[in-house]
Amino acid sequence: MPGSSGVMQTMGRDMRLKYAASFETCYSFRLLFYAGSFYPIMGALRMAYPNKYEIYRRVDEPNGKEKYVLVAEFAEKPTPDDITSAFRGQKSEKEKASSGFWGFLSGIL
Repeated sequence: MPGSSGVMQTMGRDMRLKYAASFETCYSFRLLFYAGSFYPIMGALRMAYPNKYEIYRRVDEPNGKEKYVLVAEFAEKPTPDDITSAFRGQKSEKEKASSGFWGFLSGIL
């Protein structure tokens, strides 16, 4: 809240912080690299609201170009372990727990 002089005061700081915290990310894009380096690019993490987070693997083509292939999708922002598991082709612990007949039942109950 601006004061009488038109300058922001500390009284309205909590309101401004609460307002700023109400924002949601509507688009996110991040290149993924090997740990501790900026080369080569392994892939990308992308999210465009209201869609899920998507992990893409970078694939070099014979003609010198590159393409990005969808590897996995996540409803929430994936952790570094989730990203590593997706690149290795492994299921995350959440997916393992919810697979099969019992996972189906837990999903509908």
